[in-house]
Parts: sequence; structure tokens; C-alpha cells
Amino acid sequence: MTIRPMAAAVLRPMAAALLLAIISGCSPFTSQQQIRYYTLALPQAAAPALDAPVVTGTFTADEPYATARLAFRTSPYRLDYYTYHRWAGDPRNLVRAAVRDYFERATSGSSTPFEIEGNIRRIEEVDDPAGWHGDLALDVKVARGGSVVLERAFRESEPAEARNPEAVAAALSRALKRVLDQVAGELTHTGASAPTGGSPKLGGSL
Repeated sequence: MTIRPMAAAVLRPMAAALLLAIISGCSPFTSQQQIRYYTLALPQAAAPALDAPVVTGTFTADEPYATARLAFRTSPYRLDYYTYHRWAGDPRNLVRAAVRDYFERATSGSSTPFEIEGNIRRIEEVDDPAGWHGDLALDVKVARGGSVVLERAFRESEPAEARNPEAVAAALSRALKRVLDQVAGELTHTGASAPTGGSPKLGGSL
């Protein structure tokens, strides 16, 4: 079949545009992958009861984890990020909200409030040949009546039930629950010697 000069002049730009689209990953014959979003949902198991409310302050994060893109590690020296799997919000806010909700359920008194703040050192998926797991490292500081009553670094690693980001988000939720159980357990022992009076100095509920 012979292509007339005018038709060829029209087809050439169209062919070039199609080739460019395919090379750039925007082919009309392929569908783009959907972005998935994840959050933290702590198990509803009973938490240790505290004799005072807990005011939730600021939660910060080390730079590699101050992003909504889920981080995953394949070696101690390499950290990567998913393109299509992301947190439903800033991880600092997700952790802060989970802490707030946890201690709302744990509070049974109205004496001088505890004031909690923290820093996320690590919140990531670890891809181990033996199985994936969620790795969480959290620095926690709790004050009461102007005095620091707890300042500790916590770290928990929880196996994921499947090799996918949703299972890792669930594992990280369980890991955070264990950290907060430890914090609440330690705070119950400080209650008897708590100072009277004072007012919250942190940022309040989210």
C-alpha cells in the first residue's frame, strides 16, 4: 500500500507522539496503578488504667520518616520508598492520633494530667528473606506537674502476617500498641507519687 505524502505527513507526528508516550510510561494501552493509603489501627485490647488524663503534645520524626510514602528496608544500608503505597497522612500525625486515642481509653481519673510527646526514630517495613515485619522505634517523654516522670527510647519489631504493605501497617499498629502498653504500665507506678496542681504545657488533643 502506498501512503500519500499528505497522509504520511500526518501519520509521522502521531507515530512519534505514541512512541514518546510508550517510552515515558503513559501508553494509552496501559492503566496506571492505583495509589493505596494506610493508617494505624491499634488493637482494642484493654490498656492499663491511669488515674489522670494524658495530654498529647508534639510528635516529631527523624528525616527519613517525615514523609507519607511508606519506607521499606532490604538491608541495613538501604532504605527505599514505595511509589503507590502511602500513609493516609503525615506519620507524625498518625502516631500522635493513635497515642491520643489509646490514652483516652486508658484514663479513669481527673488528677494532675500527664503530658506526652515523642519522636519517631523508625517506622518502616523490613523485607527479610524469612518474612516481612514492621519495625518501630519511638522516643517518649512524659511530664507531670512540670517534672519529667518518664523519658525512654522504645523499639518493637512485629512480624507481618503477609508480604504486603497492608500487613506491615497492621504489624506496626501492633508494635505501637505494645510500646504504649509499656508506657502506660510505667505511668501507673508514678501515679502514687504524682505532684498536685499544675497545668498541661503541651499541645493538647489532636
